[in-house]
Amino acid sequence: MRISSYSMLIEEGRPYLVKESARNIPEIQELRNPEQVYELFKKLKVTLCAEEHVYMLALNTKCRVIGLFEISHGTVNECMVSPREVLIRALLCGAAAIFLVHNHPSGDPQPSTMDTVATKRMHQACKMIGIELLDHIIVGDHYYSFLENGGMENE
Repeated sequence: MRISSYSMLIEEGRPYLVKESARNIPEIQELRNPEQVYELFKKLKVTLCAEEHVYMLALNTKCRVIGLFEISHGTVNECMVSPREVLIRALLCGAAAIFLVHNHPSGDPQPSTMDTVATKRMHQACKMIGIELLDHIIVGDHYYSFLENGGMENE
């Protein structure tokens, strides 16, 4: 699978995507579960970052990655994420579904209260505009999946 990383710029008051890089990861063809996402982010060395980073993986209807976006870069123990910033990127690239992923530099992927709140807000926003939030995954020494742990249930 070829994974392209994008940034978002504004020209004449309108956002647009700029492809920054692309990386071939042939052993990954599609992403359908949290373990596959965790393995991808280990390969990308996100589990080794000293500060929190929030990423969004945009997928097409066949669960193939169409874009990787760094949404936010924070401090050693927190990072802000806004549904607006995630969904603008998802809409611009035509995503049918997304994974939200962030790291915990401590290595312990247990979610904070803020992680849980952010996941619920993102899930509601995605439902409203018709983009499926497949999971929010926290990576560290291992991973935590909100989907696997009941945090993605319909409100």
